[in-house]
Amino acid sequence: MPRILSGVQPTGNIHLGNYVGAFRQWVDMQHDFEALYPVVDLHAITLAYSPDELADRTLEAAALLLAAGLDPDVCTVFVQSHVPEHTELAWLLNHLATVGELRRMTQFKAKAETGGEGALPAGYFNYPVLQAADILIYQADRVPVGEDQRQHLELTRDVAERFNARFGQTFVVPEAYIPKVGGRVMDLQLPTAKMSKSSASPAGRIEVLDPPEAIRRKVRSAVTDSGREVLARPDKPAISNLLELFSVATGSTVGELERTYAGRGYGDFKGDLADALIAFLAPVRERYHELRGDPAHLRAILEQGAVKAQAIARENLALAKERMGFLPRSSG
Repeated sequence: MPRILSGVQPTGNIHLGNYVGAFRQWVDMQHDFEALYPVVDLHAITLAYSPDELADRTLEAAALLLAAGLDPDVCTVFVQSHVPEHTELAWLLNHLATVGELRRMTQFKAKAETGGEGALPAGYFNYPVLQAADILIYQADRVPVGEDQRQHLELTRDVAERFNARFGQTFVVPEAYIPKVGGRVMDLQLPTAKMSKSSASPAGRIEVLDPPEAIRRKVRSAVTDSGREVLARPDKPAISNLLELFSVATGSTVGELERTYAGRGYGDFKGDLADALIAFLAPVRERYHELRGDPAHLRAILEQGAVKAQAIARENLALAKERMGFLPRSSG
């Protein structure tokens, strides 16, 4: 069975777009691949963060993955920093990635242009190398990617090929896995932009852990287009987005929803959309609170995942170091 890896950062509040666009698809993938899903806490410290919140955010992200339907007996859910082989391999790979390549990374260029690169942490500059290590340490065959991550996967492939050419065949060169097309989840206040953890206004995103009254408030305040017709059209991006959300939450097609709400206006539509989203997210929220209510059990799941992941990582790191000529530690 081919191996697949994808991770989530414990930063920001996980929202409907994360759940629909990633987590639900990962649930399906766990049955088609040998799947590893780390909470990548080491990536969460590349910019300013709260040490007081990091551990709790890490548990929150792990619990949401499991609440979404990941089965720790089928896939491997773990915390990145619990497997130190990631960072050791990243140091080795830093000598194969080039400064020029890292300077061309889109995220780094954007940050450097807005605030200057001089004050950026070195970790923000070379975190794509850690991403490469995350993937290569498990010999992942496939990596789910969106457009914003393609550049990082290409760097990973280049580094793997460079390593293999210099030190002998060692790493699988991973391929992009293009997830099935799911519903597009756009910002409720800016429907031409994707729903995002980093959006300026929390009113624009439905968070998975939002209580029902918060979901109702956000849907009620969602921007709409001129007119009253509940129709998906290019000149009606706001109502088109809300129809897409309704379709995701209920399984009804956009066309079916258009017929249901013909002549009824936005008020009825928004009220029913809020009800549908509340019902859609309720099982995940309930399961999340069960998991957080038993922290010993949640930590045991993450420990089980770390043991499984480290068994793979340790073997591959040892192989890489042997190929690079490092003196092995004696068994005694």
